[in-house]
Amino acid sequence: MKKLNSFFLTLSLSALASGVYAQERSKMFYATMGTQDALELKENHPNDVKIIKSVNENSAVMLNEHSAEELHHTGLRHGPGYFYKTSEKAAIETIVKANSIQKAKALTKSAIPFQITQDQLVNQSLNLVNNTNIDRHIRELENYGTRFHTMSSARRASTDLKAKWERLAGNRSDVSVRLVNHSGSPMPSVIMTITGTEKPNEYVVVGGHLDSTSPSNQNDAPGADDNASGIATITEAARVLFSMNYRPKRTVEFMAFAAEEIGLVGSQEIARDYKNRNVNIVSYVQLDMTNYKGSSQDVFITNDSYNSTSLNNFLRQLMDHYNASGTHKITYGTSACNYGCSDHHSFAQQGYETAFPFEASFNESNPRIHTSGDTSSIFPTPNATHAAKFAKLALEYLIEVSNAGSGGDPNPTGYCASNGKKTSDEYISKVALGTINKTSAAGSGGYSDFTAETTNLSKGRSHTITVTPTWTGSTYDEAYAVWIDYNQDNDFADSGELVWSKAASRTTPVSGNFTVPSSAKTGSTRMRVSMKYNAIPTSCESFEYGEVEDYTVVIGSKVSSNPDAHTTEEGNAPCIGAAPYNSSANYQFNDRVTYQGKLYERTANGWGHIGLCKTFAKSSNVDLLRDDSSLFDFNPNPVTEDHIEITVNNELWKSGSIWVVDTNGNIVQEIRLKSKATQVNTSKLSSGVYFLALFNGSKSFTKQMIIK
Repeated sequence: MKKLNSFFLTLSLSALASGVYAQERSKMFYATMGTQDALELKENHPNDVKIIKSVNENSAVMLNEHSAEELHHTGLRHGPGYFYKTSEKAAIETIVKANSIQKAKALTKSAIPFQITQDQLVNQSLNLVNNTNIDRHIRELENYGTRFHTMSSARRASTDLKAKWERLAGNRSDVSVRLVNHSGSPMPSVIMTITGTEKPNEYVVVGGHLDSTSPSNQNDAPGADDNASGIATITEAARVLFSMNYRPKRTVEFMAFAAEEIGLVGSQEIARDYKNRNVNIVSYVQLDMTNYKGSSQDVFITNDSYNSTSLNNFLRQLMDHYNASGTHKITYGTSACNYGCSDHHSFAQQGYETAFPFEASFNESNPRIHTSGDTSSIFPTPNATHAAKFAKLALEYLIEVSNAGSGGDPNPTGYCASNGKKTSDEYISKVALGTINKTSAAGSGGYSDFTAETTNLSKGRSHTITVTPTWTGSTYDEAYAVWIDYNQDNDFADSGELVWSKAASRTTPVSGNFTVPSSAKTGSTRMRVSMKYNAIPTSCESFEYGEVEDYTVVIGSKVSSNPDAHTTEEGNAPCIGAAPYNSSANYQFNDRVTYQGKLYERTANGWGHIGLCKTFAKSSNVDLLRDDSSLFDFNPNPVTEDHIEITVNNELWKSGSIWVVDTNGNIVQEIRLKSKATQVNTSKLSSGVYFLALFNGSKSFTKQMIIK
């Protein structure tokens, strides 16, 4: 992102660009801009501006640096205000094409329907965003000193980013990272591609520019907000997807553009090349300046005419759905960005659907950009907590659009279709069984595919399932049924596969018990949970009101009745069929887990030790599994001193860490654990409520902390 006065001061420097760019811009040059801006500029500078051709809201012009500088005083405050063009012909072709594209957009619908169907994957991703990663990456980019496109440090920033992205991708064969060289700049752009598993020729893209500028001294252009913040945000979104081993159905691309600051040079060349090769970009989202919270609201959707109304609306829907309240809350507004605003305009010019969520309203955005003062030290919020909100929005967008059409399908492969036609009055908001503890909103089309959620079930044991309904207004009578495909023949029609049902009532939540028969086939299979208004549902029914959800259960071998035995009735260890202990799971009475080579069962008073697993029969000196509330302790609480002492009561300290999280879900401090007892400095935390999260991979357990 750039302000006009900074941009045109840059033009006056001989080091602005190489070759033909510097020569042509020192005299009259061709460009395209908004028609209203062209008319006002012509009126103020009749001898310095020539309007060659106008087509509705766009004009092809000739102008010089003196008249271009006046753009800053015509009401346009952001972006260069024009696209640089190499010839009169190129300028005219651009505005004619832009007009035809605008007409076509008005007559056509989105290439795919923008729908919210990926709750499970998106919610998983949101919990993995780490704002401290973004903060560190911003500082890394800032430390180049300058990333002005003609400097050697700019090319080094591109090659270093390529290497960083390659490290994130690891050895995945479906990922490639490449440098893209440009005719208009010595600085290359960087593109990372995750090839889609089902629709590799459909592209979902997020991008931002990597270069920086500071006209008074191009050797001192740190560009922390403009646009190290956007690149760091994009990188964190990519890191989260790789940590989830996410395999998109559509191809996902991450782009870091060169030479945006001299007129969108890198993105123009790439967007034009993609269009010439008929690359099907489903949609494009720009991240340019994400970490300066200058407004009371968090995210501002730019509503310029060249942006996609449907994509803008979808971003709002995502925030309404995933970020309305709680840990991941995001508030939003709208603001105009104007002509030639940032790289997304390059893609809009080629007819692609684009959107640009911005860090603040434009009249409240970072005042230090394009100066030596654009450093991380001036951010209003610490540790990139503001940019983390954009990383979450980017993940919501990427996961939903790259998997669109797959998550809410009411006819899952191999199984009969079943769904509630309307969820506006009631829907299933939570299902709990073993380690499944799934909270969700109403599924698209009255069906949700949560088969990524799994739990282990043992033969011969009683298991408890709990279903929680949500009513959006009046309370209605709801009936329930649960099926498990015990013989794994892709239906729920066999005897005993209706494992529990309940007649209509207004009870909430509802629970029932079932026992897995010894005849059940060992391994993964499907469980269907159905809630229907006023009548017990059948397994393959499309009914008027309610919802259907599918899950995965893993059937294990029957556990011996002798709790001290080292083998089961089938000759295997007693721990087979019991899942490893998960500190964040909501366990029910009689649930069994393994921990440190031992088998435990949940009792009314905590955890009861049953016996050793066969594999670990010779284990010794093993910590007993403690009750959830005793996983770790800290004192004092409330905190009245400048530090607290945390004691971890199991072995998680060996590979874990403690996060200090504020009430908005922002990670304000991360402490690597080196022993069971760890002292944490709290002197820099302001008064209020925080949460301490004991973290190990994607598992965590949280306790509240009050700072006086």
